[in-house]
This record gives sequence, structure tokens and C-alpha cells, in this order.
Amino acid sequence: MPILRYLLLYLVSAPLSAAPYFVHCYDFGCRSTQELHFSEQHWREIKLIFNRVELDSGQERQAIRRAVALMERISGELAGTHLDKAGNYPGYDLAMQMDCIDESTNTFQYLLALEELELLKWHRVAQKRRRIIWFVTHWTATITEIDTNASFAVDSWYRDNGEMPYIQPLDDWLRKREFPVAFNPELASN
Repeated sequence: MPILRYLLLYLVSAPLSAAPYFVHCYDFGCRSTQELHFSEQHWREIKLIFNRVELDSGQERQAIRRAVALMERISGELAGTHLDKAGNYPGYDLAMQMDCIDESTNTFQYLLALEELELLKWHRVAQKRRRIIWFVTHWTATITEIDTNASFAVDSWYRDNGEMPYIQPLDDWLRKREFPVAFNPELASN
């Protein structure tokens, strides 16, 4: 994994004019991949999410959610995965669907790009994590708050393409606890 991280960091470290690109995964388990390049306009829109006001750590986590959702929408349009359904089963019979391996890999790359573009002030990107409950394996991308060293899951698998991923303290995610409203305010209306 360190070689992959180095390669991804190298790829996203190019100047904005040579915009970073992603190896977009889909078709369950990254069976299919496609190289994607965001336009300069896409990168401006992503940067705007973080540059509106001075953010605290909680606001930055919400900005991360919005940025990942936007990046997923852009990727979906470019790669044709825009109809991806949450989870594995609702869209299993549809082409170009994603499982948690695809979702966590793509989200990990988006987070690395945000970090490399120095948009993250309060968090750093951590390795993907896996949980196993009753023989069922699930993967997520993660971030770590710099000041507190608290780790958080950034899990887009539970949402349709382009919807904000859920964020949850990693220890709670590992135990498969409910996603808290404190980190996912839209759950209050459900």
C-alpha cells in the first residue's frame, strides 16, 4: 500500500493545469477501472467548498462530505457510474455499480487529492480500514483529526452516487453502530 499511496500522491501533486487524475473503480471489487481527469472548473468548485470561510474541525468534516459527494458526481458523469445505488443489492443487476471496495478506493483517492491540494487543515488522510462482522467484510476510507488523533470513517457505500458520505468515529464504525446525527445532520429529518 505505501507504493500505491506514493503513486497517488505523485499523481495528485501536479500543478492544477495538469490536474490530478484518478483510477476510478467500479463493477464490484475494482474489476473495472477507468482513468478520470477533472477539469480546472471542477477543481475550482471543489476548492470553493473549503475556501468560503475559516473552518473548524467539525465544519471541515462537513466540507469533506460535500467535496466527496461532488467528486463522486463528477466521476459518475465522466465514467458512467452516475446511476450507482447505495449498498450492493439495490443495483446489483445494473451495469457499472460499486461495492464497498470500489467506493472506499475512490473515496480514498478523493481524500488524498484534497490533502495534496492543501485543502485539509484539521485532518489527514489515513489508510482504508476493514471490519468483519459475522463473516461479512466491509471497507471504508478514513481520516484522522490532527489535534486529537481521533479517526473517522468516511463511508460512501451506504449512499447513492453523489450523495454525501456518512462520517462516524472509526471505533463506532468498526462496531457497526448507527451513524450519528452529530456528524450527519441530514439524518435528523429521517
